[in-house]
Amino acid sequence: MTGMPSEPCYTVLGTVEALRGEDPLPIGPPQQRALLAMLLLRRNTTVGLDELIDGLWGEEPPRAAAGTVRLYVHRLRHALGPVIATHGKSYVLRIAPGALDLDAFEEQVARARARLTTDGPGTAAELLARALTLWRGVPLAGLPGPHARIHRERLSELRLAVLLERIELDLQLGHHARLIPELTALCEEYPGDGRLDVLIDTARAHSGRSGAVRTAAASPPLRRAREEGEGKGEALAAELPPPAQLPYVPGDFTGRDEELRTLIEALTPTSAECLMIAAISGMGGVGKTTLAVHAAQRLRGHFPDGQLYVNLRGMREDPADPTVVLAGFLRALGVADSAIPEDREGRAALYRTRLAGRRILLVLDDARNYPQIEALLPGSPDCAVLVTSRTTIPELPAAPQLRLDVLPTNKALALFRRIAGLERVAAEPEAAAALATRCGGLPLALRLAGSRLVARPAWSLSDMVRLLDGSRWAMDAPAGGADGLATCFRHSYDLLRDEEARLFRLMAIPRQAATDTEGAAALAGLPPAETARCLERLADLGLLETPVPDTYRFHDLLREFAAARSQEQDRPEERAAALTRLLDHFLTLACAAYARQRPGHPLAGLLLPATPPGPSRTSPDDGRPRVLPEPSTLLAVAEQALEAAPAAIGPVANLVLALEPLLDRSFRWDSMVSPARRILDVAEEQGHLRAAGRIGHMLGSALTMLGRFDEAEKTLHQAELAMLMVGDEAVRTEALTRQALVWQCQGDWERAEAGFRRAIAVGEACGNTWGVGNALLNSVSSLLRLGRPDDAATTCRAALESIRAAKDDFGQAHALYQLGVVARHLGEFDEAVARHRQSAELGVRNGYPAFEVLNAVSETAALLAGNRAGDAAECGERAVAAARRIGWQAAEARALRLVGTAFEAAGERDRARQRLTEAVELLTSIGLPESAQAKEILAGL
Repeated sequence: MTGMPSEPCYTVLGTVEALRGEDPLPIGPPQQRALLAMLLLRRNTTVGLDELIDGLWGEEPPRAAAGTVRLYVHRLRHALGPVIATHGKSYVLRIAPGALDLDAFEEQVARARARLTTDGPGTAAELLARALTLWRGVPLAGLPGPHARIHRERLSELRLAVLLERIELDLQLGHHARLIPELTALCEEYPGDGRLDVLIDTARAHSGRSGAVRTAAASPPLRRAREEGEGKGEALAAELPPPAQLPYVPGDFTGRDEELRTLIEALTPTSAECLMIAAISGMGGVGKTTLAVHAAQRLRGHFPDGQLYVNLRGMREDPADPTVVLAGFLRALGVADSAIPEDREGRAALYRTRLAGRRILLVLDDARNYPQIEALLPGSPDCAVLVTSRTTIPELPAAPQLRLDVLPTNKALALFRRIAGLERVAAEPEAAAALATRCGGLPLALRLAGSRLVARPAWSLSDMVRLLDGSRWAMDAPAGGADGLATCFRHSYDLLRDEEARLFRLMAIPRQAATDTEGAAALAGLPPAETARCLERLADLGLLETPVPDTYRFHDLLREFAAARSQEQDRPEERAAALTRLLDHFLTLACAAYARQRPGHPLAGLLLPATPPGPSRTSPDDGRPRVLPEPSTLLAVAEQALEAAPAAIGPVANLVLALEPLLDRSFRWDSMVSPARRILDVAEEQGHLRAAGRIGHMLGSALTMLGRFDEAEKTLHQAELAMLMVGDEAVRTEALTRQALVWQCQGDWERAEAGFRRAIAVGEACGNTWGVGNALLNSVSSLLRLGRPDDAATTCRAALESIRAAKDDFGQAHALYQLGVVARHLGEFDEAVARHRQSAELGVRNGYPAFEVLNAVSETAALLAGNRAGDAAECGERAVAAARRIGWQAAEARALRLVGTAFEAAGERDRARQRLTEAVELLTSIGLPESAQAKEILAGL
């Protein structure tokens, strides 16, 4: 083509493209490209707005059709430059001579016809053959609308007419036998065309062959070849152009630069003596085909003998038969139907023979497994192969084996901008980011959402966000059509066996981000070994992700797809039973963790589920390491199970109670409040006092640790009454200890000490030795405030001895902390610092970050009392940072007060004022008594 390098060149003899040099320009989705095609076919002349609307939509255009056309023109100008002019309500596309492949084709055809009279049929036939190489497939491929349909037929007829003209010239030159395979293929492609009947009769007559030219249209070519005495194994190569079968690549390809470079480097021909193979795998809709074809298009120059492409439909119910694929490849390589062997082995052998010595690139798209592609792999090192599949194909010797993931947020937004338009995204950046999030970074979802917006220029991006919040599957119809999200995912889903499909559906029910094999087994009621096989199958098909061994999770959109299938196919009682099994599984694991972290506590055995381990549950005592999910996940599943099966209130309450050590470790008490309130309401509505008491204790504990003391006191009092009525004494011990802690935090020392004594008495009576030791240690501060340091010290030492014997890490760290507090009150400041550091190190080593905070605060107080103001300020700042990390506001407030006091003692008045002001605000908001002391020091500054 002869356009100026700075100006775009265009193609319509295949997919519609615009290029600047070798680089494709982003001309948008199919309907926008259809508008460009209308302007190209009327190049350098005006086309009215009404004509464009009719060409795109026909007799029933949308109400916003005019606005859509203007938007498309605006976007094309942005992509192409100022080549489209407006004249009233009309547009004209200015292009240079030869910048359109159709112009180049018609010019070469005219030159061939002119040369026929001067140079004879040989030169004319050669020029026509060269002109026909400009065709790259079906003209205006993939474009919608009546205009594209009409001109697709017109241009196809134009190509056929020129092709027949070239064949007539070849017949004049005596190439009769060589033309028979080409004419045979054309007869199959255009049944009933009388011109072809005449030409093939002529070719057969002059090559010594006779017989019926055509049988019924349905007759297989090989049968006809046998009837006519052909099929002797001779590969008759027609003078066909090199195959160029690569499909259309969207011009808005974005976000895969690194992967693209990897593929191009891997498949660029070298001196290597082995076949170059690269593979791309990933979930449906992640953009494997787009990346593969884009890479193949960039590699075309390295493979001058052609590019072969096939969609193997690996995830569909009717995957492509490699025997049939081989026949198609052989035809593209110039082998006549009569010479194509009937068996796969024969076809593969001939196929590899035809590829020998040729530089051809193969794209095997959507492969199912290795047996489907084995026969399609060339034997020649001059070729290269690019395979895409939803699963990793371990037998394939590919390097690289790329596993394509969803796009990160920034790249997802970049792709969305190119599809929906820069101006629209710039006008609503927050809504655009929300859309990228709703689409989960999945290119197919982004393309569907963006294309739907392009087709609806009156919609805002916020409108689309609201639509997707109602149902992300709104993208599937009508915007998605046959290529929508659900259709894409269903190809994999339909390949599942019954038990695999059931597990896939059930895993979408619980509100948890990921699961392990045992959790999935509990959901499905399957043995773990069978569950593991199913999970790996789901991961192989791209329906699950497995970021680390034995961890499985959904992509957000696949979770919604699975949940929708579960709503359709699983009865409510089946869904409830699955959640109950999962609840039982979590409770078993939580009880085992409770027993490890609170050795000797009688509650662990009382909380265990009544049913013995079944085939879907492995005993937690089998020695295998297990990690419980986050408290927020466990609470969400507990609530969900209760919604589905209200009778499960007892196990739900037990699971919540079993989380107490986990919350002490992680200090995620904030996650407890809202779920516990909702579960407590259900327990009270059902009159289930044991559940109400246990849930109330956990809610009160959370409120205590979060510094909400008035609410905590009331909640714990009601919980203790419920436990008293049902005789739940082991838990009542803990509730009484929490009550006393509330009073201690409020500075009511005498009431707190009496509360601890009550807890100790109840614990001793019911055999709760762990609870007794915990109450004794928590009473130390009250004993000290009441002037009983010797009792406090004796309590700590006695508790530490029994705790060490029980190998209770939590209790040991707690006892060392309290010994540090006692030492500080006795004026033994160095001893206090040493004890606090011991306690903090033990707590952190065993996964109790709260002890790091607790000891840092108390160590600051000891350093301050020992007149080490600088060290106290430094330690206090560490305490503030540690408290903020775990969200412990009460500890943060106390640390801020101590840091401010230390700065004041060190003479750093500005820093003291800053920290004390923060401390007063936080202490006052929580309602801690230390606020008065902080205010007094601040006033003195």
